Amino acid sequence: MKALVLSGRSGTSPRPLPAAAEGRPGPDAGKPVLFDVLEGIADAGILDVGIVLGEGADEVRAAVGDGARFGVSITYLPQHRPLGPVHALRCARDWLGEDDFVTLSADTFVPGGIGEQMEDFRTRRPAAQAAADRPGVYFFTEAVHRAADATPDALPGESGLPDVLRWLAGQGLEVVPDGGLPTAGAAGRGGPQIRP
Repeated sequence: MKALVLSGRSGTSPRPLPAAAEGRPGPDAGKPVLFDVLEGIADAGILDVGIVLGEGADEVRAAVGDGARFGVSITYLPQHRPLGPVHALRCARDWLGEDDFVTLSADTFVPGGIGEQMEDFRTRRPAAQAAADRPGVYFFTEAVHRAADATPDALPGESGLPDVLRWLAGQGLEVVPDGGLPTAGAAGRGGPQIRP
């Protein structure tokens, strides 16, 4: 299992952040969100991390280095134009290979980490899984590469990843969504296998 971190914005600036949700720890207000993301990945047992570099690439490299301080190994993957997460998947294809992976944003604190969601994905192993209660966290098998080829780049302010999930479901592959996809009526051999 690999982790792909999307750093369209750098995620390296310390900033005040909202208070933690009830019963969950919040992020350190003086610590870059990207550091929390990398620590959460390491806590889940994922050691091989690719960071897609967009705006703020030099800042990210300077702040993160080789990843040893976070307990992970970092590979930097340039995205020369800000064309969104689907384009980022294409930029990372050679590095990802046929491995399963999780993708998350460098700018989004994930309270409680991703360990439980990762184990659920490994147990069920659908083609794709949007992590419940973890906005912006998606788990994928290698099937996502065909979906990324078939999905247009996102418009500014859009993710594009829900379109990837819809494409996979339309091919009859199992997708476990976060509730944002239709559960019936899409095209595909025998219809999509989408589980809430």
